[in-house]
Amino acid sequence: MRMKLQLQLAAVATAVLLAACGGSGGDSPSPVVTAPPAVDDQALAYVAPPRLCEPGPGDQAEPGVNGHIPKSAMYDTTANPDGFKGYWCGARKVAQHTLFNRGAFGDLQIKSNGSTRCAYASNRDGAAGGDAALTTGIIVFDVKTPTKMQVVPASGDTAVVGTAPSASVAATSTNKWGEETSAATPVNPNGKILRTPAALEAYSGFELAGNIMVAGYKDNKMVDVYDVSDCLHPVPLNANYQSSGGHHDGWITPDGKTWYGVPFGTTAKDGGATLVTGGKSPTDKDWANYTVATNRVDVHVTSLDDPKNPKLLLSWNRSMLPDEVKNNENWRIMAATNIHDVSTNPDGTRIYLAVYGGGGQVAGNLPTASTTFWREQTCANGLLVMDSSDIVKRVANPKLKYVSFLSWCDQQPNPEFEQGGYNRMTSTSATHATEWVRHINGKEYIVSTDESYALTTSDTNGLPGQCKQQSFGRMIDISDEKHPKIVGTYEQDANKASVCPTLVAQGGNVPMVHYLNFDDRNNMRVAIYASASGGIRFADWTDPTSPKEIAYYVKERHTPTKMDFTRPDPRYDNENCLYYTGWNQGGLVSIELTNPQYNACMSRKASVNGSVVTATGEVKVSLEASRGAKGPTATLSVDGQGNKVQLNSVTRLGSAIDADGTQITATKNSMQVDGEGTFNGQPAKFRVQVTDNGDNNGFFSLSCTEGCSFSTSGYLKSGGKLAVSQKS
Repeated sequence: MRMKLQLQLAAVATAVLLAACGGSGGDSPSPVVTAPPAVDDQALAYVAPPRLCEPGPGDQAEPGVNGHIPKSAMYDTTANPDGFKGYWCGARKVAQHTLFNRGAFGDLQIKSNGSTRCAYASNRDGAAGGDAALTTGIIVFDVKTPTKMQVVPASGDTAVVGTAPSASVAATSTNKWGEETSAATPVNPNGKILRTPAALEAYSGFELAGNIMVAGYKDNKMVDVYDVSDCLHPVPLNANYQSSGGHHDGWITPDGKTWYGVPFGTTAKDGGATLVTGGKSPTDKDWANYTVATNRVDVHVTSLDDPKNPKLLLSWNRSMLPDEVKNNENWRIMAATNIHDVSTNPDGTRIYLAVYGGGGQVAGNLPTASTTFWREQTCANGLLVMDSSDIVKRVANPKLKYVSFLSWCDQQPNPEFEQGGYNRMTSTSATHATEWVRHINGKEYIVSTDESYALTTSDTNGLPGQCKQQSFGRMIDISDEKHPKIVGTYEQDANKASVCPTLVAQGGNVPMVHYLNFDDRNNMRVAIYASASGGIRFADWTDPTSPKEIAYYVKERHTPTKMDFTRPDPRYDNENCLYYTGWNQGGLVSIELTNPQYNACMSRKASVNGSVVTATGEVKVSLEASRGAKGPTATLSVDGQGNKVQLNSVTRLGSAIDADGTQITATKNSMQVDGEGTFNGQPAKFRVQVTDNGDNNGFFSLSCTEGCSFSTSGYLKSGGKLAVSQKS
């Protein structure tokens, strides 16, 4: 009975606590999520989840088909004037900043250095007012307190190597680089927003490795290189380099020395209206005449050996592939719209390219009964593996050497979801991403995603009344890189042909499996998909043949027509177990998983016993907090200066998301416990934070959040015990 009462009290306390968790920028209330159900065995013992997320207390789950937003839930001036309220399961919002409502989220990066924590948010197409708008560019955030996203103040401290700032600046504007040049020139009133030429519209060509950050402008050749060793104050190293093509996507090698850019182009052709040269007929299968313009760029490669002086190493297009690849009648790789994504293995000796064929309403070139042989691109979708050793070795006149190509038509292991194949009059979405991971089983894989909406999609973005479109992810075993093998597919039920009549009747939105990232690329278990209008989806790939969707967060939307759209690769702060995501309307959002099986920070342990020296004298502290088989528990007694605090139930135990960033830091040696108890015998709620600096030297902080105004904090006095640890 006591445990049941504590869980009920925890639910009430969590509702109050989480309502205050939003950040700045016009935020909406956070979803209310209580502590997850306790597991019956050890706290971190792995329990295989069901195929789809099962909602817990405080979740607001999808009401019908997995992955579908029915039209009845969307904005309607009469039936539903309050708009879409959002769905979430196994996840909660921690903070949000709406980015000055500029829309068109580009990409994001995060970086930490000790207790300093930074986030960078770019935009894809410029804010209202275009590139001249002072909110256009890469916004620099200080997230030392994860529940508060603070734009770093503009400071006028940036110098561009080799590039002079503007000679004259209007009195109400900033200079060319978004920083001041004299006392008479004001800084950006919105804060530190990087506005070098490429940073203005850095889409997925916005990458970071170590202390080097690269921004490639989406639709032109400009590339900017920054030093982010002081992540709060990025310094442009070069802002006048131009690559050989645009930057719809990009990749920086883990050593920060090589940057790959991928332009976005039209169908490969010789400059004429068809893909075939020499006056050949569209039915002619003379593939020797199937050519690509010689000046076309599918991938370009830049050396950052000297980041102040980037150097173009190579421009490549698919005409450089072996004839047997170009001439493969089933693949038709030469007809693909373009290459879309690029990634490398850790040492950079292999690159993995997403060949972006037809099949999607986003990609274009949907096959129909009248589609000509030459234009049908479905089986060009796939994974292209290339040897990039020449790039790593910096040989003169480097080459990318062909290793293998896997067409999605070659392997279709799941009949319920796969379709198309060499029967061309059906469709799969266009390949979007192909990214290297090392799985927790020690093997190397490529994880892929698709672009274009599934099935009927919506009133505005789909194939109404048709059931041909499917969008999902693949797990590809590359143990034998010459013969990659699809071993598993990530599938949402909305992709099943059998549910299509239901979706047609209900209308609304079906997402795509689009951008992605991982809990740990080098020890991967969980993939995180940014699924457009379908929100952020989390899949447990512990079994590479059978992924399980363990959580999702679909953001609310209060304006007409479309749901809010999440676009970039999510980023993971592993010290605080937080995922950072981007939304076209919602801006920058951070999310925390609520199942301790996927949130290691929820299994931290804190122990404090001794005297804490505060600004007003000493207090005696006794704290034991941890997660056991039955959930989080904490006992706390604070006694001194005529006050007594006791804690007897826990509403949240995890990372220090409310850290002040000074004595209490949002780092792996810190812990936060929120709960309820008594202050001088009267009911109250508290926030307890501990930072362990080693050797029983650390800081303790307690604040009353409801029912009193008491707070106390200080360092542990010599002779006491203070420790924070995490179960592994």
